Amino acid sequence: MNLDISFANYIFLAVATPFALWSAWSDLKFMKIPNILVMLMTGAFVISGAILLPFDIFLWRLIGGLMVLVVGFGMFSLGGIGGGDAKFAAAMALFIDHNHIPPFLLELSLFALIGVILHKIIGKLGFMDPITDNWESWRIEKTSKVKNFPLGLGMSSALIFYQLTVVGLV
Repeated sequence: MNLDISFANYIFLAVATPFALWSAWSDLKFMKIPNILVMLMTGAFVISGAILLPFDIFLWRLIGGLMVLVVGFGMFSLGGIGGGDAKFAAAMALFIDHNHIPPFLLELSLFALIGVILHKIIGKLGFMDPITDNWESWRIEKTSKVKNFPLGLGMSSALIFYQLTVVGLV
């Protein structure tokens, strides 16, 4: 049974948002995106996508997710991104309409940049220290010479913004 695509977008918003929020929080707190999150998000797409999307679109989204996973692991092997980021990007790709890839990549770039800037500002000002004192992303920012950034924050923000845009709420 395939339902109206616009209805499917509302369902995808409801399905993807909790995973995106979990990813952002986990990456900020632990500098890790758990495998269980990626597996559950992928499973949620497979179930909802199989019900909501025409078979050809569903299949292309699965192929697209696999392609993002391969490219992501390539970037991971070169030290460009973390393994969790690569897997989360592949799960995110399942929720992106292929016609929207260019604007989504622009949104992803902007949200990643905004995330880096805000993370640095918040880390320097220290007003979040009582809440986030033991969070790995801010500990690394303050103590390590190697500055890693929790990319899950920008990726999650971009996915939520994209989903809100697709349904017309932004």
